[in-house]
Amino acid sequence: MSLCEEVHVYEYIPSLRQTDLCHYHERYYDAACTLGAYHPLLYEKMLIQRVNIGSEDDLKRKGKVTLPGFKNVH
Repeated sequence: MSLCEEVHVYEYIPSLRQTDLCHYHERYYDAACTLGAYHPLLYEKMLIQRVNIGSEDDLKRKGKVTLPGFKNVH
């Protein structure tokens, strides 16, 4: 991230397309993969949502978060 002007993260904040599928490469379903079971991911997801410099529409429809790269953080 130190070389990037911005970083795009997909589906860390679940979009309208959310499912309980844990990984794209296996057929294992569990809501805990998205919501967190071992520790609550809610606070991490809220922080990422606040740091997002992308549009709300991208966040809701695509699950796309745009974060400023460290190159742009002062």
